[in-house]
Amino acid sequence: MSNKILIVEDDVVFCKLLTRFLSKNNFQVMDAQNGRDALELMELNDFGFAILDYRLPDMNGIDILEKLKSKNQESKIVLITRYGDEDIATKAIDKGADAFVSKPINPDDLLSVINGLR
Repeated sequence: MSNKILIVEDDVVFCKLLTRFLSKNNFQVMDAQNGRDALELMELNDFGFAILDYRLPDMNGIDILEKLKSKNQESKIVLITRYGDEDIATKAIDKGADAFVSKPINPDDLLSVINGLR
């Protein structure tokens, strides 16, 4: 499985923090702050993993999840959102997400989730 990860998170500071953290842990990371940019990256790259925020300015993480799964069924997807959105987690799992993590997120815990999906 590819070590290439797509992060889609509209909080720029948090997105860059995750990008640096995962890069230091031997992943090739690309990031986007909205769905449109994420879809462009998906056209040009094959991602083994994706970390998708549910709430984005132009679409939601499940929309991106569906597009990514249609391109590469083997991609492992972690959906992230604010604490308390269990109904979203259920929908995401039904659509093909491999894991769901509530914010606030500890990067080490996220890395453990990713490593568990390998």
